[in-house]
Amino acid sequence: MEPVRVEHVGHVRIATLAEPDRRNALSRELLLALIASVADHDGIRALIIRAEPGVSVWSAGHDISELPQDGSDALAWVNPLEELFRHVRQAPFPVIAAVEGSVWGGACNLVLACDLVVATRDSTYAITPAKLGIPYNSAGVAHFLSALPLNIAKEMFFTAQPMSAEALANYGVINRLVTDSAELQTEALDLAERIAALAPLAIRAIKSEMTALTDARPINADLFENLTSLRRTAWRSADYAEGLAAFHGRRIARFEGR
Repeated sequence: MEPVRVEHVGHVRIATLAEPDRRNALSRELLLALIASVADHDGIRALIIRAEPGVSVWSAGHDISELPQDGSDALAWVNPLEELFRHVRQAPFPVIAAVEGSVWGGACNLVLACDLVVATRDSTYAITPAKLGIPYNSAGVAHFLSALPLNIAKEMFFTAQPMSAEALANYGVINRLVTDSAELQTEALDLAERIAALAPLAIRAIKSEMTALTDARPINADLFENLTSLRRTAWRSADYAEGLAAFHGRRIARFEGR
């Protein structure tokens, strides 16, 4: 069975995360399948990314079993997760996240990278690198800062606690709140079809302008080196090893800051 099921309704492509038994964890295989669904632009004017209707977990985020054990950076520029975010932001058509259930870690970042979000009122969103000792990368942090007020982004990263769809809608992250799974599918498709009926070249130009204008500002070489050093230290720390061990052992991690 393919990790992502792709179907078409006119000029709308629907990419469905199809591994609910694995909580749609963002494995390399699933990420590459999602990238393929975004990278193929032929005849597409809008793309919906969703999970199977009725799931309790939209996606559990990055597949923990694929995280490196040797201190290397799992969120480097060439990582498939980062590549997916770039494809979503650079796609010549709007990408819509249709969300129900809980969203964790890198999947929360994926939702924020999308152009529009339709979500059920009971969906929740958590960014959890601090629970695993993972130093999130600057590009990912920038997605949160461009979508949320600074203090709210800080709260999400610093506490790793889920935030409700209602709260994120109040901050302008979610475009449309719906009641249930059936309404979610209908509303997301309706939004995509409205987009697909308009001028695609104009929308492509406008999206490109918005992406360029909301990209993170350039940072100088010294600051970049300092940020890289801080992340490298965290990747190679005992805390990172403890975070992974606690996750696999289903226990609370005991971090010592070393």
